[in-house]
Amino acid sequence: MSSARLLTSLLLATLTLGCSHRGDESPLVASVYDHDLHRSDLAGLVGEGVSAEDSAAIVNNYVEQWIRQTVILSRAEKNIKDNFDRQIQEYRNSLLTYAYEQQIVKQLLDTNISYEQISEYYDQHRDDFRLPNAIVKAAYVVVPSKSPALSKLRKIIGERNFDESNVVDLEELASHYGLTGYYDINTWMPFYTLQGAVPIVTYNENLYLKQNHTIVLNDDSVTYLARIIDYKMSDETPPLELQAENIRSILLNHRKLEILTRLQADLLEQAEQSDNVKRYI
Repeated sequence: MSSARLLTSLLLATLTLGCSHRGDESPLVASVYDHDLHRSDLAGLVGEGVSAEDSAAIVNNYVEQWIRQTVILSRAEKNIKDNFDRQIQEYRNSLLTYAYEQQIVKQLLDTNISYEQISEYYDQHRDDFRLPNAIVKAAYVVVPSKSPALSKLRKIIGERNFDESNVVDLEELASHYGLTGYYDINTWMPFYTLQGAVPIVTYNENLYLKQNHTIVLNDDSVTYLARIIDYKMSDETPPLELQAENIRSILLNHRKLEILTRLQADLLEQAEQSDNVKRYI
């Protein structure tokens, strides 16, 4: 368990056990050693509109969880001498600070980021964006090798200047014969995604993409036809369209950091000017 989750569990457990010591006069639900769980501790546990059967299950589960947790914590209180008050206080301070900072960010953050701002950041940080794998724009169709449409489809795929009109012809013919394929040549995909649909085997994908634009492969009784329209090799800079959302998130995080930096500086200045900061070292 991480330290944050451990502190969260300790904090919740401390609060739960704290409630059991408060001298509540409502009926007891359960007791573990000197810790009591009262009916009032269950207030708000079940929401409106929940059936009686579900309500009973929710309450029973809560009580059983409380008992198991309290048994362990009671034993821990007797055997563990470490004092967690400081860690719990520090964690509480972190939660409060984070909640306040997020409240301020929500109030002040301008989430409007233009395409020009994204493009400018992209141009200034091109070296930060590198493709881990090759990507392609491509169309493909899978054809039974004895299909009467095969020769026509091969001709379309092999057109010298393959464009949108060829894609339309390809898709219409494939649809007519009930063939499976992919025809969106304006969307980038990882080259390995194309390989998952068309059994391309290569040990050098960059070299393969340079040398192969029209692909015809036979596998038993099936023929795979593919046309690569465009490609970017691994370690090249990806197209802006693929990084736009990533860059938008980066710019938003920069704005959040600026807001928080300014907030801390302003609050410190206000506290010092009002003589509420004392330094004794």
